[in-house]
Amino acid sequence: MYLEYFGLTKLPFTISPDPDFLYPSPGHQEALAHLSYALTDQGGLICLTGEVGTGKTTLCRALMESVPEGDHIAYIFNPQLSPLELMQSLCDDLRIAYPEDASLRELYSVINQALLDFYSRHQRVICVIDEAQAMPPALLEQIRLLTNLETHREKLLTLVLVGQPELRDVLARHDLRQLNQRITTRYHLNLLTRDQVAAYLNHRLSCAGSEVALFDAQAITDIWRASQGTPRLINSIADRALLGAYATESTHVTRAIARQAVTEVLGEPYKPAKSRRSYPLGQLATETQWWPKAAMVAGFFMVAVMVGWLFSATNTSSSDSTLTSGLSAVQGAVKDALRSVDETDPNQVLADSLNIQGDPCDEAGAVCVRSDWAISELKAIGQNSVVRLIDGRWQALAEYQGGYAGEALVHWRPPVSYQSPLKPGQTSPVVRWVRSELGITWNQDWTSIGPGGVTVAADPDFYDPLLEQAVAEFQITQGLKADRIIGPKTLMYLQASAE
Repeated sequence: MYLEYFGLTKLPFTISPDPDFLYPSPGHQEALAHLSYALTDQGGLICLTGEVGTGKTTLCRALMESVPEGDHIAYIFNPQLSPLELMQSLCDDLRIAYPEDASLRELYSVINQALLDFYSRHQRVICVIDEAQAMPPALLEQIRLLTNLETHREKLLTLVLVGQPELRDVLARHDLRQLNQRITTRYHLNLLTRDQVAAYLNHRLSCAGSEVALFDAQAITDIWRASQGTPRLINSIADRALLGAYATESTHVTRAIARQAVTEVLGEPYKPAKSRRSYPLGQLATETQWWPKAAMVAGFFMVAVMVGWLFSATNTSSSDSTLTSGLSAVQGAVKDALRSVDETDPNQVLADSLNIQGDPCDEAGAVCVRSDWAISELKAIGQNSVVRLIDGRWQALAEYQGGYAGEALVHWRPPVSYQSPLKPGQTSPVVRWVRSELGITWNQDWTSIGPGGVTVAADPDFYDPLLEQAVAEFQITQGLKADRIIGPKTLMYLQASAE
């Protein structure tokens, strides 16, 4: 419907696994490289996993299209086959003739002989098995038996298991350890980042014939948040957003159009926010630079006091110049510490503090928030964090690869004047910043009438019902508990959304 309007030659955001639209993100390129390993002479068993809708099937189709002429490929997409039906499907895809009443043992022999014939003609054979996480143990055991088809030097068949993350748990079962040990290559496909979503949208538009970007930056951010970087959801939302732009005669997809598309696709209420003023966050970022430095100064000041007291208690006859020299050394240490805060990565400072001191929350050298948030939440807030691993060690979030123990410390710079979680009806200067970030206009001309008709001046720092509703809606859109409390997590998500 909108093809001619936007000058497109074909629909750019269909959910069918079209290899022509494959976006070469770093993750997809690496995954395709692992799958291309199946095109070598090594053979064996390859495992590709990823969340629903991340593009696993599209990668498989791209692999199948890259198979050289003369090689053979089978694609099994039904995980609920019996072992006999699996062998029959394999024969059908490879065009191997077999008796209709052949037993499982006879089919195994027929396939083995056919693979030897292919091998003698230097022809590779690849079998891609999709949705493997749903396969029953008996079928997975049959796949293991297929890996036994080999010569003295090489495998005759390359098997590619493709499935959701649950496949890793299935393969880790004790009764499937023989199959698990035969996997020669593994790769897990991650979700797209915000920048990758922007490139993804433009890539698919370009493949469909567009020469201009049709999604503005704010719309892309909202699509990324709503889809969590899942390509299939991105396609559904983007397709609906283009239809909305066409219906409203807009030349591009705005934030309002994108949010309406999110609501229509995901079925969740998404109230568009008014335009945000850009200066408060930048101003606050500068004003709150003193927070970690102040904590460090306070800590070193206490050290200075203790040094002075001990010095005077143990050396009552010492000269004033000696004491002054000692305090000067402490002041120098304070300056060096403040310089390190300016010049060093805060994440590394926090990690080093953990390794040496054990817990920066109990030290004056770092400002942190203790949490039990999920890894996905820690990444979403965009703050420098360290996580505790199941072996007791602490690790910077940027280096995390697995083994999260459910405890994290977040190095955070809170908005101006924030001291504690704020509930509706309370007053705090942070209310102004939250109102600005959510696009809730504060009308200074409002008049409040108190008991007895007395006029009461409206307080811009008051957490009023209008802002309360906006906070709840924001929490819902971010997947947070809609408790209407302005606490650290809600503020961190607000800070992340403004970046």
